[in-house]
Amino acid sequence: MEPTQYRIVLRSGLLPAAGLAFALALSGCGSGAPAAGPASASPPPSSSPAPSATAPTATPSAETKTFAFTTQRLSLRYPAAWTAESRTSPRGPITGEFVTFEEATGRTLFTVASGFSSYDYGWPVRRTVIESGAVPGLSQAGWTPVYQYAFYAEEPLSGPGSGTVCTLALVREVPPDGVGMLRGLPTGEPTAVPSSWTGPFLGVELSQDIEKCGDVAAARAWWASQEGQQFKAVLLSLTAS
Repeated sequence: MEPTQYRIVLRSGLLPAAGLAFALALSGCGSGAPAAGPASASPPPSSSPAPSATAPTATPSAETKTFAFTTQRLSLRYPAAWTAESRTSPRGPITGEFVTFEEATGRTLFTVASGFSSYDYGWPVRRTVIESGAVPGLSQAGWTPVYQYAFYAEEPLSGPGSGTVCTLALVREVPPDGVGMLRGLPTGEPTAVPSSWTGPFLGVELSQDIEKCGDVAAARAWWASQEGQQFKAVLLSLTAS
């Protein structure tokens, strides 16, 4: 079965009313892998736990650095041992900005993007939302709907996918547990972001070695690990001014 193509029209506060369509694929290379967990069959949708909001922790480590975006009044904190590499990409009336984080060994961890979407296709999966919650520093910006973070694992049901894929995302709406499309994309026709939504488009992409998370049990174990919680803390430190 061929993968179903989706192209999402993204509309931000910087775009004209007509909006623009973007799809820019990012890739991250690295030799590391998420912590392995015991193999297990995924639970049926009815037994999947509800998304949980946990107490925000905005300090990823004892020593942090601050990164300030150049295209948005937006900043975040990240562990001092990491490096952050930023690049921009103009498209029409807006400029996308991509900040890629690496650990001291040079292993790519994840990318935070402003202004662009990196995902535009998917295939059928069974999704398990492991955790979601508010991002306090973005709530004060007044963007609607308010951004949340979400971490979920998706097991392919058909198509070219092989193995469970984990996604860490900044979303306006947390995708539901159960059958859906890869990356939390909607099932059916391409979707346009409602014109009532305000604020820029923000996205996250895990590096390729980390997003290949084995199975749902391994995804839970990695998210609970020190590395997973560092990733969460970086997102929770996002602040709009």
